[in-house]
Amino acid sequence: MAYSDIYSRLVKDDNDVAGQIAYSIYKRTKTEFVAKKQAELGVMVIPEDIFEEFYANQTDYVLDLYRNQARRMMREFLNASYEDEIAEEKQRLSQEYCTKYEKLAESVKPSFWYGVLQSITASFLFILSGYIILKMSGSWDILLNNLFR
Repeated sequence: MAYSDIYSRLVKDDNDVAGQIAYSIYKRTKTEFVAKKQAELGVMVIPEDIFEEFYANQTDYVLDLYRNQARRMMREFLNASYEDEIAEEKQRLSQEYCTKYEKLAESVKPSFWYGVLQSITASFLFILSGYIILKMSGSWDILLNNLFR
């Protein structure tokens, strides 16, 4: 079997994830090719000249297709990963917001003694306003004279 330089043409270095995925796509294509030829020829071992034809068809254009498919797969994977993270973050922020809102609402909610103070203040202001009205109309003096006679 002849040496194939496909790996070195697809993968630039050890950190080239897209190239490694592209090589995986190439290997899948090669496996499919072998299975197809085995079925067509009815043999398990494929002649060397058929492999040479397969290698010759691996042009720069075809390798670019593998790379593009690998990049598309990576993008789809990252998008799916980020969608999950975004959904989780939205859920976390929503829960955090609800918790803070509930704490704020609880802290602003008036207590029992606040209501009592409001009632006493309102009663005092009502009596004061009644006194002022009676005093201004002169009815206060008449009322006092009738009470103490």
